[in-house]
Amino acid sequence: MRTTEGDPQEAPAGVFQPPVAALVDALHATQPLRVWSLIMTAFGDLVAPRGGEIWAGTLAELLAGMGIDATAVRAALSRLARDGWLDRVKVGRLSYYRLSREGRATFDPALARVYRADATEEDPDLRLIVLPDTDERAAMRDAALKIGYGVLGPSVLIGTASSPPLPEIVAGGGIVLAADILDGAPADLIARGFDLAPLADRYRAFLHDFQPLEDALTVGLAPSEREAVVARVLLIHAYRRLVLRDPMLPSAVLPADWPGLPARALTARLYARLSMGADHWVRRHGQCRAGRLPSAGDLEARRFSN
Repeated sequence: MRTTEGDPQEAPAGVFQPPVAALVDALHATQPLRVWSLIMTAFGDLVAPRGGEIWAGTLAELLAGMGIDATAVRAALSRLARDGWLDRVKVGRLSYYRLSREGRATFDPALARVYRADATEEDPDLRLIVLPDTDERAAMRDAALKIGYGVLGPSVLIGTASSPPLPEIVAGGGIVLAADILDGAPADLIARGFDLAPLADRYRAFLHDFQPLEDALTVGLAPSEREAVVARVLLIHAYRRLVLRDPMLPSAVLPADWPGLPARALTARLYARLSMGADHWVRRHGQCRAGRLPSAGDLEARRFSN
């Protein structure tokens, strides 16, 4: 690990206090372990606010703290570049990466969903999507379900104005309609269109996994810089995988005990408590072609802000 003269020495990579070690263990218990997805989380959380470019070695050092070897990191970066998500620039033997233009077009709206403010209390601004009657209809429906849309029929999806856009469906002949409820209860339509139970179970599992970290911080846990950055990336990685499947419905039409709301609140609190240590780690270890990664300014402070 690179350090500058006078920097305090931290514990070896992967030697963490129990709450953080448990999160690393949980990461490896999730199979298959998608290193490329974890890298994309790191890009959104750490790299995007700091100029958007990072040296591959910085990512390798970060993920080494999660028990992921450099070979797996290099393979995942090569895959992301090959698939068009990242652009790579080589300077001598060093490789630097940034999100491609196509990657940003998909990634920026996703980031806005992850770090959004609280849900509105208003009635949902509904959208209906009529799928084209083609051989691709089932694949289109499945893809939409994975990003939070609901189903009202074999050819009709339901979403809201907050739902991600569906350019592939529109390009394939689908139709998007704005919808108003003229009679009946919005909550009844939501219950019919969205199967929220599996997502609720995943939110409860998230709360179970991350509440011990907050409890430890509350009674005096002082995470090292490495622990803070690892815990924050794992926090956002787990939360991102949930919120990007969440239909983002107003709380007025959600079940009274909807666990997505406390999960979002816990994420915001932990993010704030881990950010100072995480920022210190990035400032000491983060590298781009210009040298040290630039400061994030107040971009991170505005995340989860109302």
